[in-house]
Amino acid sequence: MFAIKSRVITATLAATAAIPIVTAGVFTSAGSAQAAILKGSIGLNGTSIVPSDGINPSSTSITFVDVDGVDTEGDFANFSPNLDSVTTPIKGITINTLKLTKITNLPSISKITRATYSTGNVFPFINFGTRTLNSTTAVLTFDLDDAVITRTRTSSTNISDVTLDGITGKFNFDGKTVATGFVTASLSGTRSTYQLTLTAEPVSVPEPSTMLGLGLFGTFIAASRLRKAQAISGDLSTR
Repeated sequence: MFAIKSRVITATLAATAAIPIVTAGVFTSAGSAQAAILKGSIGLNGTSIVPSDGINPSSTSITFVDVDGVDTEGDFANFSPNLDSVTTPIKGITINTLKLTKITNLPSISKITRATYSTGNVFPFINFGTRTLNSTTAVLTFDLDDAVITRTRTSSTNISDVTLDGITGKFNFDGKTVATGFVTASLSGTRSTYQLTLTAEPVSVPEPSTMLGLGLFGTFIAASRLRKAQAISGDLSTR
């Protein structure tokens, strides 16, 4: 019976010793996550193609031919090479084609036909190339979440228009998601100029003080269990 209790005490001590290691790991991870954030906005413009492929086709696409202009605010102005086309010629920014799948037709308005389409998840939607921020050099990308957009077509001109509003996604840098993003854009005609604006909000992570509190709480529990185990051990040794 004594041998069984000894094994229990040994197991308790082993589990107690493991707790500070786990809490310390959580604290370190939280500190690293908080350092990787991105806030601000970036505007892109260039040439896009919205094909005139009939009335509410089952599938269609939006092609972004090039990036002619870039405007940056907040953290986006701190990347190197500079993303802002005002100071640096645009290099290494590409936007992938959106392949749209029809969801449902909407009621027509006079000569205008309408339908909703799914964008699907696009990984990545925009590749900003290799950039440096705060001494970290890595690829900056924006992944697009699956969203619903509306395509309209005017029968008298055969021009199709697409509006992107309230679409969300994620900015990734150095293999981490550093911000959530909101996309707005307007595209019109078979070949026309697009305006694309992305606004970044930092990813919410636990505050270091909160994680420190969890670490201290874990240490307190570990110490309590250790004292209890030692008390049991001392009691058994006197029997």
